[in-house]
Amino acid sequence: MELNRARYLVSGAGRAALAALSPGLGELDVNRLAANLRRAHPADEAAALAEQVTLQTKARERFGDDLGMLFTADGLEMMTHPIVAARRATRLASLGLPVADLTCGLGGDLRACVTAGLASLGLEHDAATALLARANVAPAHVVRADAVRPPLSLHERAIIIDPSRRSAAGRRFDPDAFSPNWDEAIRLLGEARAGVLKAPPGIDHGHIPDDAETEFVQLGRSMREAAVWRGVGAVPGLKRAVLLPGDATLDSTAPEWPPECSPPRAFIFDPESCVTRAGLVRHLGYLLDARLLDPQVAYLTAEKPAFHPMAATFEVLQVLPFSVSRLKVLLRERKWRPDEIRRRAFPVEPDELRRLLGRIDGELITLLLTTIGGKRTVVVARRLTSPAKPA
Repeated sequence: MELNRARYLVSGAGRAALAALSPGLGELDVNRLAANLRRAHPADEAAALAEQVTLQTKARERFGDDLGMLFTADGLEMMTHPIVAARRATRLASLGLPVADLTCGLGGDLRACVTAGLASLGLEHDAATALLARANVAPAHVVRADAVRPPLSLHERAIIIDPSRRSAAGRRFDPDAFSPNWDEAIRLLGEARAGVLKAPPGIDHGHIPDDAETEFVQLGRSMREAAVWRGVGAVPGLKRAVLLPGDATLDSTAPEWPPECSPPRAFIFDPESCVTRAGLVRHLGYLLDARLLDPQVAYLTAEKPAFHPMAATFEVLQVLPFSVSRLKVLLRERKWRPDEIRRRAFPVEPDELRRLLGRIDGELITLLLTTIGGKRTVVVARRLTSPAKPA
């Protein structure tokens, strides 16, 4: 965002003009909206207001709430979901240390820290973004500075680092291309009393230091991040799966089954992505009294049903070798209609299989597509829900 736009948006005049606009205007194309606003505002102000209304509409769609914040396009893309930020802030609050967010962006994490009662400050290298962050998190001190050379001592602070993974060419997946790069971010973590480094959920485990703890955080069905914790409060080598909302957790200190596998039994369990990314499938299997179907596949199986927030439970109706024609005949004969199609270690996309099967009417069922012992296999199943607990 241009600095002059940011200055206008944080000014009294800009705030008043933005507050006077109908939220429904965000449904209009940004150029058409700006043209409409030029009837009452100078061109530069109209462009700034149109962009902001559009971004605030996107933020409401993404976060499900009106955060009352000012945004940039890149900042909104990188911003931590408020539920994830609130959980992080709660953990930081338990350390009893002041917090410095070295890459505060628009102030999403910083705002959560202030809400949690933490003495907090933020660094942001981009002038326009820093200006918006000061307006978004007024109780916190935000300064324009480079995270790699922070103008403060980190030794008695907890820090947050969220390296930028976007460039003009799009999202970057190589940690060496992050900004700050991975080695610099790890160095900063080592200088602080405690801290957390936000990484993409698909980060190679080999990049994580041996003395760090890692949380693989999922919100709903979406993996959000791998949070690498170091220093006070971190357990070296620990891996944790976190499922939000609800804060269900499972970590590598839990008991686990040995790697022996079992053929499909009466029930199959599909772990959530946070469990598989954390490498805790056999730990979850221990809780469910379930074994792996295959060493390379995360599906678990057991003779008895069990329920856990981090796994979907399915009753097995039929198991058959994969064949589109054979599967189509079976579904039509039994009057089973595929509702959900899941796959693990299977080459066919669910949407493609749905197209190949064509229209089928009947009872809704789930298809679990996988490979067992090197053979492509289809499990026809019925999804079960946990029985309601007595009041």
